[in-house]
Amino acid sequence: MKRYFPAILLAGLLVAALQPVYFLLMSNLDRVISHHRTWEHIRDAFDSGVLETSFHSKNFWITGGDRFTDCYSLGIGLQPAVGPAAAGITASRPVSERHSCDDLKAAATDPTSVTWQRYSRYWHGYRAYAAPLASVLPILVLKLLNLMVLVVLAVLFCSEAAKLIGVAATIGLCAPVLFMSDFVRIWQITPHAISTAIILGGAAIFAAAVRKRATDQVLIVIAAAFGSLFNFVDFLVNPPWMPMLLAFFLVVAGRGAPIALICVGIWFSAYGATWAAKWVAAFVVEPSFDIKADVIDTVLFRIGGDNVKVWHFPLAATAKVFTNAFFSWGMLILLPVLLTFRIPLRRPSLALAWPALIPVVWFEILSNHSQIHAFFVSRSAAAAIGVIAAAALMAARVTDARQVFVAARRWSSREGFRAREIQ
Repeated sequence: MKRYFPAILLAGLLVAALQPVYFLLMSNLDRVISHHRTWEHIRDAFDSGVLETSFHSKNFWITGGDRFTDCYSLGIGLQPAVGPAAAGITASRPVSERHSCDDLKAAATDPTSVTWQRYSRYWHGYRAYAAPLASVLPILVLKLLNLMVLVVLAVLFCSEAAKLIGVAATIGLCAPVLFMSDFVRIWQITPHAISTAIILGGAAIFAAAVRKRATDQVLIVIAAAFGSLFNFVDFLVNPPWMPMLLAFFLVVAGRGAPIALICVGIWFSAYGATWAAKWVAAFVVEPSFDIKADVIDTVLFRIGGDNVKVWHFPLAATAKVFTNAFFSWGMLILLPVLLTFRIPLRRPSLALAWPALIPVVWFEILSNHSQIHAFFVSRSAAAAIGVIAAAALMAARVTDARQVFVAARRWSSREGFRAREIQ
């Protein structure tokens, strides 16, 4: 452990150096966007059906998914008569007892007619990408750009993973995410699209570094950088997905569990430190920000708070999230493919498959949050199934290789015996 200390220290310094960058970026974002044009694009999106009010969507192909997050993310930072720092750091949004899309439409008509409420717990770093684009482009174009970004980074991820673990294992790694989650519709919701893009792009870079035999110290720093960046753009959506991938790439490359666990710990530490820095930033900009009421009480609720959707018994969250994944639409495609082509699976060794337990630990710690938001939290469950499938395919490949080797030895032994008989 002592030999990793310089890298851990460097990783800590990097994460600390990123915090003022995040603060300056978000506190000045309002200076480069036009509220007037953004509201105009939002109104046009409602008129054209790209955005819809109420809890039920009619245009599934454009407005499906987590519409609640979609609409309140578009309204964040657009409160009138508020300075750039307050707009970017306190992140107010229009709220009422109605659906967030109803609130957004009302605010687009008259921003002064709605109630604005701070959403200071998160950095909302996805706005560094989305807010300028929503100011200059129609909302539909923004969503299509999300799709392009996800496609490009998904291809990059698959390419780098295939070079490291092989094509078959990569298919096993990716297929459950594609068919057992809402991955094909993530592009509709910008915050989800950006956080998923960081997962795919960051894991691809990490896989390339592992394949090129980067030192443990370099990998630790990369893990810290992406843990911090992910928190900057994340809404507590799928944090365990990325560190699980980092650990899996390390163990399948033969780097061992110790460095994998260190990278996972560094990733989560950078994630947590960046989140804590946001609370300090919110207090600096708005001293009335109550860390206990706005943060600690919410954290306790997300861990074990009571809700009609929550069961309080061990593994309840894990069961609910994985059930959501198994009942996904894509199982109608995935199961027939597995049965038709008789995909060779073997029981994976724990040495390769243990990173799949990382999301399970997360689900159980944040049991309340995982159960309430099982719809999108289940992406991490699908990714965990992918890790197990990839490990199983790698085990099958090793088993088949051994069988071929044994058969070859037996054949050569028989041929040698026959040759001796002939002589």
